[in-house]
Amino acid sequence: MIKDEISQVLTVAAYEVRKYLRSRRLIGMVVILGLIIGLILGLPPALGSKYPSQPNNFVGTFAGFTGILVILCGTLFAADALVSEHEKRTGYFLFPNPVRRDVLVLGKLLASLFTSAAVLTLYYLVATIAALAATGAASWEIGLSYAYALAYTGAVVGIAYVLSSVLRSTVAATVLTFFLFLLIFNIIGALLFVGKVDPWFIPTSASGIISNVLAPPSEGPPGPFRQFVPDAATSLLVFAAYFVAGSILSILMFRRRELSS
Repeated sequence: MIKDEISQVLTVAAYEVRKYLRSRRLIGMVVILGLIIGLILGLPPALGSKYPSQPNNFVGTFAGFTGILVILCGTLFAADALVSEHEKRTGYFLFPNPVRRDVLVLGKLLASLFTSAAVLTLYYLVATIAALAATGAASWEIGLSYAYALAYTGAVVGIAYVLSSVLRSTVAATVLTFFLFLLIFNIIGALLFVGKVDPWFIPTSASGIISNVLAPPSEGPPGPFRQFVPDAATSLLVFAAYFVAGSILSILMFRRRELSS
């Protein structure tokens, strides 16, 4: 029984990945990736500037855009994963035999994580190769930044799935996921920090470890635009909590909701 369910989860995941390819989301994400990499590598020579001489500083430029890439991956590959089954009423028509809802959610979740991880892997692979070519070296901090980026992806996907299981429109789920991480969480974190409350539980604040591990921020006087970043252990626990809670809640909500609604 467990073997059959695992097989169904993998089948659902493979179907979802193919769906990303058919809808050109994955291709579009790769195009965006190429544009970001092209600008990072092409602008310094065009402006007469030199690349950083240290590998951490070199890849740190890439890491500065990692958070945006993770948000885009969560928006494109997770935000409408469940709500689309309600809108299109396709939940029980993926296969000849009905698929349990928790199996459907797990399969889609696996596909979202796999696709997002593939995009980030390509991004960091190019960054590492470019660092080796430009500086002649690499560092273990680059791998650590990559690992932190994957952990942050889990948190974003987990929250996106909760929204997708609750909302009734793919547009609403997509827009809310994007702006929640791009603006809302950042605004809440900044206001809490100004109010002398450390926003350690805000995922976007915790995502600062992705860049900080490569180029630790210099100490300076506190101000309204200073961002609080928890330590790595706390940030990873926050990421794990959001992913686990998001996954469980999305399964429970998807079970309770009628696909024909």
